Amino acid sequence: MAFASGSRGSWRLKMQNTPGTDWVRYWVIASITASIAGIIYLTAGEGYAGIVPQLFYFPILYATYFYPDRGLLVGSACAAIYLALSFPLIIPDPFIMGGIIFQAVVFLVLALVAAYIIRLQGLRRFVILEDDTGAVEALIRNGENGHVEFKLKSLWSSDLTKEEIAASDSNDVKRYRNNASKFIIARAIAGFLNTDGGDLLIGIEEDRIENSIRIAGLDDDYRKMHEEDRNPDGYRRMIVESVVRKYLPDIFDTPGRYLQISFPLVSAKTICHIHISPADRPVFVHAAGEEIFFIRADATTRPIAGKSMADYLLERFTRQE
Repeated sequence: MAFASGSRGSWRLKMQNTPGTDWVRYWVIASITASIAGIIYLTAGEGYAGIVPQLFYFPILYATYFYPDRGLLVGSACAAIYLALSFPLIIPDPFIMGGIIFQAVVFLVLALVAAYIIRLQGLRRFVILEDDTGAVEALIRNGENGHVEFKLKSLWSSDLTKEEIAASDSNDVKRYRNNASKFIIARAIAGFLNTDGGDLLIGIEEDRIENSIRIAGLDDDYRKMHEEDRNPDGYRRMIVESVVRKYLPDIFDTPGRYLQISFPLVSAKTICHIHISPADRPVFVHAAGEEIFFIRADATTRPIAGKSMADYLLERFTRQE
């Protein structure tokens, strides 16, 4: 793992190590594929009829489930192995050869279709869930803590002028400009993913000085969106496309495994509730050419880097192996 110093004396990750969980899954995929190849090789004495190509479906589907963007790679490898083992066993018959080639193509199609279905299922979980108003009201009453964070808006920086950006005291605004508010939402999500999970509520303002909480709702954010998107489904798409896809690409292929978005009505105001499950691999926020690692500590989200991050990764992501 290599690190390079960044601005303001901070450290940023230059290259990630592959998490231990991923290595286990890679080993399982490779082992299953090799075992199937071995079985087919040992039954080669029975001729082409002894080959059961459907056995290769298992590593393809397993790989695609966990890594939709890499399923095609495994499918291609299985197709190559299948072709290499099959062709020496057959008489040059155009029908049989065509069937073998067709089966190899099926491997690739299976990987593509499975990846599409998994992505679609993940996105389907980004729908308005059953009304969870009671649970959300309980979260709000207890205030922010290590597992709950409030945000008033997610689009407040989208229409800042150059003058307002230049005059701002916020380092986030100066660095990320009109995308600062979306970066902050992504940062909060990443902090929960990399720690123990939690709940992000957008449309809530907590005044710690006055010890009060205001239910503001999403109306201010809606006004900054296209008219046809001023609804929960449009807001959901904005979170997925403008926050998850842009800043959290590590989970974009399978977001439904980690995030559930609902829009409960609280005090006659619609708010956005994002329930975040802990990730099984490190999730970095990709912003301004950097990859930044955030965790949740007490009631704040903060970055860690260098040795602290290396120690945290070893502790946090080896507990589940």
